[in-house]
Amino acid sequence: MTAAPTLRAMPELPEVETVRRMLAAHVPGRRIASAAVSRHRLRTTPLGTLPKQLEGRAFAEPRRTGKFLFLDLDGGVTLLSHLGMSGRWLFAHAGEATLDPDMPHVHLKLDFGDGARLWYQDIRRFGMLRVVPLDRLANDPSVKLLGPDPLVEPPTAESLRASAKGSRVAVKTFLLDQRKLAGIGNIYASEILFRAAVDPRRAAGALTLAEWTRVAPEITTVLGDAVARMGTTFSTYRTIWNEPGQYGDQLLVYDRPGEPCRRCGAEVKRFVQGGRATFWCPSCQRGAGKGRKRAQS
Repeated sequence: MTAAPTLRAMPELPEVETVRRMLAAHVPGRRIASAAVSRHRLRTTPLGTLPKQLEGRAFAEPRRTGKFLFLDLDGGVTLLSHLGMSGRWLFAHAGEATLDPDMPHVHLKLDFGDGARLWYQDIRRFGMLRVVPLDRLANDPSVKLLGPDPLVEPPTAESLRASAKGSRVAVKTFLLDQRKLAGIGNIYASEILFRAAVDPRRAAGALTLAEWTRVAPEITTVLGDAVARMGTTFSTYRTIWNEPGQYGDQLLVYDRPGEPCRRCGAEVKRFVQGGRATFWCPSCQRGAGKGRKRAQS
């Protein structure tokens, strides 16, 4: 028997937006007095050039698209950041002893002129840190294929249906496609489809306009509610103050296999789609009926 895959609870849009908002309250206007990096690589990116690229620059207002942070700096550049599976930004004001000098897996340390500090820690090193000129950002390979951000451009039933036209992939997989919508990951895709009462196995192109009319508002509602509670923590995600997200107790199906559905009492089920765990209620999210298509496996 093949073992079930481990939950991949990487930071998604709500977690990254939480970090962006917190950084926006503390880093704009602060100038980097010194920068230090570890000897490791993040993904495939070496860090050795970062100190020279960052020192002396001041932060502007941070931005975000999907799961990508853009920590804009003066001089027409941005520090492009992706948290990967286990990345986190940690901040401390001058004189605060909240950042342990011996903390492991810290790959970037920024010291500001006023004594404040901003560190990037990443245990698994799947994150990303790169300095990119702003005039080249739109064509950066990590950014140029991203679809609209659902909090910036809330999707409509019509836009989703048009984007999914002819698609044979499962609607859960469709929601995870960053080229279609930037920022939705495994946690929130399961929650959105449960709340919309849509079978996650359905082919995205087969959903009716009425079904997309249920899905569209749940995307913005679920993501917005999660941001309001600082996201969801299963393992390593933390805010810049090293706090866990508080949305976990609001989850209705994700990571609840074998437990009763909070709507109908039926058993919440888990199955694997594309190597990722999907959680759903077969009673509330009834399977494809007559004239409805399921995604090809």
